[in-house]
Amino acid sequence: MNLGKLIVDIDGITLSSNDYDVLTHPNIGGVILFSRNFTSIQQIKKLISDIKSIRSPSLIIYVDQEGQKVQRFRDGLTDLPSVSLLGEKYKADPDDAIELSRNLGWLINYELSTLGVDVNTTPVLDIEYSKSTIMENRCFAETPKIVSILSEAYIRGLKETGLSSICKHYPGHGYAKADSHEILPEDNRDFKTIYTDDLLPYKKAINQNIEGIMTSHVLYKNVDEFPPTLSRKWLQILRNDLRYRGLIYTDDLSMKALEKFGSIDDNVIKSLEAGCDCIFVCNNRNIVEKILDNINLEGDYDINQKMLKLQTKLNKDNLSKNKKRLNIIDKIKNLRIKNQMEINL
Repeated sequence: MNLGKLIVDIDGITLSSNDYDVLTHPNIGGVILFSRNFTSIQQIKKLISDIKSIRSPSLIIYVDQEGQKVQRFRDGLTDLPSVSLLGEKYKADPDDAIELSRNLGWLINYELSTLGVDVNTTPVLDIEYSKSTIMENRCFAETPKIVSILSEAYIRGLKETGLSSICKHYPGHGYAKADSHEILPEDNRDFKTIYTDDLLPYKKAINQNIEGIMTSHVLYKNVDEFPPTLSRKWLQILRNDLRYRGLIYTDDLSMKALEKFGSIDDNVIKSLEAGCDCIFVCNNRNIVEKILDNINLEGDYDINQKMLKLQTKLNKDNLSKNKKRLNIIDKIKNLRIKNQMEINL
């Protein structure tokens, strides 16, 4: 059985009978886990193992583990700082900030590798324009150059663990003020500005063979009438101009930003026609079941080969004894302390 293109969530800390029914469907290719699915390291390892045992090849396990306010798994793992602290550090000590960025990338994905996770939806490559509240403290820095430098080091660290990653939110969510979970954000800049500034970090990530890129639900009014998730134009730019060959993921289609363009199931079809490879639909099991009944989302050969490369073996290291991890945790503590002292001054 091939993996499907649809990635869904589950409600609890164990699998329900309905979860089993849904996850065995050929349209399903993966499961994204949230804070509600996590109570402890042992519990999440068991849950992930149970999900992976449902099918062969096993479903891909995804999580948003960025740090600070977007950290789904916490108890027993490192309390991760915001990457924005790296941008602050860069102003005073660029070399140290770059090293810390690489170390933080390694630490995040190393910890996930010991749980059985396959893909982390990080890094955020948006520029901090100080406009969007939803992006606050999730961006590396205020300039494309520094975001590119720090994210390049971060991705190097991520890749050293063997885990795959998805960068987001193409082509950039930082300039749009509104929260796409609630309404459609708009960005009225011209294409040249976006291409020169916001796409710079993506060019670097593509050169590093980033495994996935996630589209934004932002309307770039002077470029296209559709947001990138539904836009052939934006995805052709990604494929043809930026020469990206990895997997293209939608952001969650359940977000309200896309409501004006059609129902969730309609937008599944539109995103596929635009050029997206993998579709996230979360927090709406009824619509997931409707999609499974009415839309063919079985992956083709090329997409399946890319998906299969996302699968990783469980890292059986003892977290508490890994010396590199403990050393990096100490360095991150210093990052927090130094930045707090600078702010207080």
